[in-house]
Amino acid sequence: MKPVARSTSRGAKPRIKPMTPGIPHSARVRAYLAGAVVTAGLVGVAFRAWALQVDGNEHYRALAERQHALTVEIPAPRGEILDAHGIPLAVSADADSVWANPREIRDVTATADKLAAILDVEPATLEGKLAGDRRFVWIDRHVTPEIAAAVRDAKLPGIEVAKEPRRWYPGKTLAGPVIGRADIDGNGLDGLELAMNAHLTGQRGEGHAVRDAHGRRMFADGVAQPEPGATVKLTLDRSIQAIADSALADAVHTHDAAAGVVVVLDVDTGKVLALASSPTYDPNTVEKIGAARNRTVTDSFEAGSVMKLFTVAAALDAGAVRPDTEFDVQMGVMYIPGRSRPIRDVHYDKYLTVAGIIKRSSNVGAVKIAQRLGKDALYDAFKAYGFGAKTKIELPGEQPGMVRPGKKWRDVELATIAFGYGITVTPLQIAAALAAIGNDGTYHPPRIVDSVIDADGQVVYRGSADARQVMSAKTAKQVRTMMATVFEGGKNAGTAASLVVPGFKCGGKTGTAHKYDHALRAYADNKYLSSFIGLAPIDHPRLAIVVIIDDPRGGDYYGGKVAGPVFAQVASESLRYLGVPGEPLVCPPPPPRAPGEPPPNPLLITIPPKTCIDPPKAGKPVLEPIDLDPVISLLTLQEADPIEVAPDEIVVPDFRGLGLGKALELARDAHVAVEVRGSGQVIAQDPLPGPARPVDKILLRFSDGDSPSSLPVPAAP
Repeated sequence: MKPVARSTSRGAKPRIKPMTPGIPHSARVRAYLAGAVVTAGLVGVAFRAWALQVDGNEHYRALAERQHALTVEIPAPRGEILDAHGIPLAVSADADSVWANPREIRDVTATADKLAAILDVEPATLEGKLAGDRRFVWIDRHVTPEIAAAVRDAKLPGIEVAKEPRRWYPGKTLAGPVIGRADIDGNGLDGLELAMNAHLTGQRGEGHAVRDAHGRRMFADGVAQPEPGATVKLTLDRSIQAIADSALADAVHTHDAAAGVVVVLDVDTGKVLALASSPTYDPNTVEKIGAARNRTVTDSFEAGSVMKLFTVAAALDAGAVRPDTEFDVQMGVMYIPGRSRPIRDVHYDKYLTVAGIIKRSSNVGAVKIAQRLGKDALYDAFKAYGFGAKTKIELPGEQPGMVRPGKKWRDVELATIAFGYGITVTPLQIAAALAAIGNDGTYHPPRIVDSVIDADGQVVYRGSADARQVMSAKTAKQVRTMMATVFEGGKNAGTAASLVVPGFKCGGKTGTAHKYDHALRAYADNKYLSSFIGLAPIDHPRLAIVVIIDDPRGGDYYGGKVAGPVFAQVASESLRYLGVPGEPLVCPPPPPRAPGEPPPNPLLITIPPKTCIDPPKAGKPVLEPIDLDPVISLLTLQEADPIEVAPDEIVVPDFRGLGLGKALELARDAHVAVEVRGSGQVIAQDPLPGPARPVDKILLRFSDGDSPSSLPVPAAP
């Protein structure tokens, strides 16, 4: 029988059977609630995943890269600086540096104590560096190999030793202010290091690495190697620079001077061969530099009488005077309206020609020449010679000097400018104008950088500048003739009559200028600038040399006595080094002995003084600076048998095997005159050592001169 459905009352809602019959209603409610909670959780997870992977993906990608990937930079070696012969003056070499990753350090105090003992520093100093949350911090840079080895052996967690380039200067103080220096990060701070910094700085290398679970770096794509900086080749000659540095340092010390400079230029090209400044400094050290700077370009001053040379050149070139034009120099006293004190000369001459004005360095004569030439013409000539403007040499800190427009000169200014007051110039400007006189009136702007060569061998810079004619060749020759007379002796001797340039005939001009005292607002009576400028040799000039000694306080202050010997030494040694033909060196005998003075021992040999050294061979650069310290040794032959000498004989010393300096010194000690042929070491002499008849001089042949077979062989005694 089929079941009969119960009828419901009209209007009542039908009863729906549950989907889960047999399960209590409360259980079903709990299930619904659990499902809702799970659904809400899934929705939250999905929302958060969207936020992480879509909205914040860039942020978290960068965070992951910082934690697991890194870019390692490799320092690039700085380019080399070479002299004219390719000898390094500044190089980069690897040095050890200590660094730390503070995140890997477990015990900061213990690590600091152990590291401080190795580095010889206070532990507290290191704790501050090691306690941070950084991944890299320098501990000590450019340490010695011994310290680096000790740090490695300590195996301290988080402490590493790495290689990085360090700047080295093989010449030490040689041309220190010229070469300059770079800081510990390889940035130029001074000199050529600063001026050529853009070329010398290399391109850093880099590599992309990832860290594993232990923090070790792994390079997946290799490392891009750094590109070294460009090589800067100079016109500077290391050997001539050493000669200039040594001669200048000796003069500054001897005369107790405040400072000094020497400039040596190649006359034909204007290339700088040497720029010496005292005081100097060693770029390898980090000591305070103080007053050391490249004074050849950074300092300008009133040069004094050396400027008469250019006043006369301007007047000759304009046709205002001739070399034999005569002036009444009024016994060296001249009054100028507007000047309280008269213009005076050191010498008391009545009449002087233009040539005599240079020879005797007459202030009055220079004033009269300038008055005849006129303000505008003298101003235009000085500007043409390069005064009052930078030479644009490749060096930082160059000063232009000061030359006021000629139209503004008063009569008193025309007078004082004629002999070097009221105008300021730099030593380099003087040298460049002087070189023009030696080069038949052609002016070459001075340059010290020959070329810049990049890592691929391509020349990216060539040091050159347009030459210009600033005076006629005739005028230049006339001025050179006048310069030669400055060395002449006699009754009306030149101001450098006592100066001798061994082996060469030179021309020059002395200068002795009073320094302006800014505190007194007047020229000081006891402070001077002593200067000497000259061309060597004068017949066919090769070198233009400027020497300035600032404030000599040793007694002498005249330019011929203070700066002149520096010129003579630099000129003689540099010309012999360059292989320029010269006259044989003749060592005159010393003055006769005083009554009762014992004769010198011919067996004594002394180390040569600084003014007498063995010159280097022509064409071969001196690799090390010449050591001119007065070293001090006296070699005496022990237990030598007495030499029997007849009354009419002399004892000839044995010069064989000696260098030039020792040979000349031995000749002085033995009171004999010698004639020198060549340089190097003595390989033969005439007469031979021992007793011999008196001779006017002893002929010495050196190893790089003529063959010894050309010497006459005297009979054995």
